[in-house]
Amino acid sequence: MKNKICYCFCLLMALSLAYGCEFESGRSARREKKIDSSPSINVGVVWPLESNYKSFVNGVVMASDEINLSGGLLGKKLNIVFRDDESSVTRGMTIADEFAANLELCAAVGFCNSYVTIPVSKIYSDAGIVMINTTSVDPAYNSFKSPLLFRTAPNANDIAARLAGLIDKLGYKKAAICYVNDDYGLCSANACEDELNKLSISVVDRRSYSSGNASEFKQVIDCWKLLKFDCAFFFGGPPEGPQFIRLVRRAGILTPIFCGDGMNYHEFINQAGEYSEGTIVTSFFNPLDISSRKKSKFIDEYKNRFGMLPDTYSAQAYDAVKILAEAIKRAGSAVPKKVSAAMRALKNEEGVIANYEFDEKGEVLNEKIILKIVIDNKFKYIGSTGEADLIKNIDIKWK
Repeated sequence: MKNKICYCFCLLMALSLAYGCEFESGRSARREKKIDSSPSINVGVVWPLESNYKSFVNGVVMASDEINLSGGLLGKKLNIVFRDDESSVTRGMTIADEFAANLELCAAVGFCNSYVTIPVSKIYSDAGIVMINTTSVDPAYNSFKSPLLFRTAPNANDIAARLAGLIDKLGYKKAAICYVNDDYGLCSANACEDELNKLSISVVDRRSYSSGNASEFKQVIDCWKLLKFDCAFFFGGPPEGPQFIRLVRRAGILTPIFCGDGMNYHEFINQAGEYSEGTIVTSFFNPLDISSRKKSKFIDEYKNRFGMLPDTYSAQAYDAVKILAEAIKRAGSAVPKKVSAAMRALKNEEGVIANYEFDEKGEVLNEKIILKIVIDNKFKYIGSTGEADLIKNIDIKWK
């Protein structure tokens, strides 16, 4: 009897798997047919549209307008479908399901928060949609090695290696870490501690926060005031990040503070006020660097159109749409599996942030990690030459 039950169970599982594969194969074929017959090439953009990183939308609009004004793609108009995930997992998954059901959609771009990006990535992959993650740094992205998933920014391990290398160059031996209790904060803190340990730099304290209110940060700061350390790391974002910086400085803790890319946004200095002085922030784009003709053109046109310099998020968005468009052109089709193959075949494809090519997991190669420091109420971009001396010699003064 037991053997019979086991046999029936195994048969049921086999039939279920076969049906699932057949269903996915059928949906993929329907998507290919719909995409080929669609009068436009449809790309979804998922982003928290009211966040401090909303300049991302400017980059998307600028890239798509340039493409359409030059004749579109394969004789079709590029149609951008914007959706606001509101930095919510539930909302992000609802959008992913909506896009999965839209068989004319070939790709989705954006994805700001790691805690949203990781769970939705499987939905896009299973739906047969190319997904380009421009910002989320969690190394767990595409751990299942889907051929349809790409990341155009460095991950947390890359960022941590850059920061730890600088700490070693500065000669610091003890560090403290504070991080937001989500995927971004946890993976960043873990990567940072691992890289520091490799260089025999000890982490004397490591603490997470959830709400980011003053009383929660007070517990962290009260502990830090009793410890000795050369530098501190903060992995979080607005609005709690500037508040943390203010409270740390008001408590008389003057050690250099190194921040992840979550603090890389226009309003940081205004929000942290004078206490932002000397803070080092991770970035991926320097709008003052006009080392290439393509980058110079992008910066000039962005300033003319939006009245300000582009930042990392607008540049990431612009590059992602342009790289996707180039892959569609080379593939001669917007069918996702063909676009994916063309993306993986790119070699040193010039963008405004980097020259793009991807490894077997869809991770970008040749990534650039730039640091900037607040001096005299402005960000100063730091090159690798002389960066240690610049940080060591910063004279932090507050009223």
